[in-house]
Amino acid sequence: MSAITESLVEHSKSAIIGCVELHNKPVFKFRYEVCTILAINGWELILKAYIAEHNPEVKLIRKDGTSKSFEECVAFVTGKIGNEFRAVEENLNKLYEFRCHIIHFYKDNIGTILYSLLHKSIIFYNEFLQKHFNIDLAEETNLMLLPIGFKPFVTPVDFLTKQSDLKESSNAVQTFIKSIIGSTEKLVQEGIEESILTGYNIAVVNENRIKNADIIAGITKNETESKLSVSNVLSAIKVTNDDSAKKVSIEEETLFKTVYTQPYLTIVKQAREIFSDFKQGAKFNRIMREIKNNPALHRKRFLDVVNKTGVGKDYYNPEVLNELAKHYKIKEK
Repeated sequence: MSAITESLVEHSKSAIIGCVELHNKPVFKFRYEVCTILAINGWELILKAYIAEHNPEVKLIRKDGTSKSFEECVAFVTGKIGNEFRAVEENLNKLYEFRCHIIHFYKDNIGTILYSLLHKSIIFYNEFLQKHFNIDLAEETNLMLLPIGFKPFVTPVDFLTKQSDLKESSNAVQTFIKSIIGSTEKLVQEGIEESILTGYNIAVVNENRIKNADIIAGITKNETESKLSVSNVLSAIKVTNDDSAKKVSIEEETLFKTVYTQPYLTIVKQAREIFSDFKQGAKFNRIMREIKNNPALHRKRFLDVVNKTGVGKDYYNPEVLNELAKHYKIKEK
């Protein structure tokens, strides 16, 4: 990198690291106002570094002493990179809109939306830095966002339901939310699936009957009318004979991609690598017969999946190795 590019990159990194550090402080007034300003500053500098490095003919400093504006930098880089940068562009435009109109949002609580925009922007930033400057901030700093606090982490449901603060929010906030939806719609029309907001994966606990469920929460349950919809998402699957367990329907193909992924020979090979006293003999065969009777650990895949006929092949849950560990000694490293 040239001296000017290197200087821009280092100052940009400092702004972004400062943004993350301040966001994670337990007590910090005007958290999102300050963090957004730092994020925009960091992005403006890295975009100028990109322009200086890849398009040195472009003048970043005008004759009157002013520099290329943030909006001009975003538009220029989008023009060079194209659709790959479009989601980043929309994300930055929303943050910049908030930064320029902060005073209009002071009386409203929109931390959830700002967190979603800012968190995604930081992820976009590190990806941009890696791709165009071969720098990984995650490795350099070991910084990560830790949602640890003195009250439950706020969810989109808390914010978007009719009982939330959004119902009584100002016209400025309503316009801001609509502009985010508008940006999302534009990306969809362009065939771009990347979101400008951080997604949520939430564990919900029912106090009467403790069960975990991952949900994507939204405004309404009508998927055809809503921008976001409520649906169940299974991030982990456990097969069980428990009649009280929640019943779900899973396609056969999906089962063998997510649950029963290991063929018999793979289990044998892994067992040889993990256990010091492993032998593929009578003891192992007896254990595997017991495992075959456990639907959580074994399933046979038939050629005719409907009638369960034809030549079948045994597949096992990777958890089989934990079961084998009860009977064999793990090799010392």
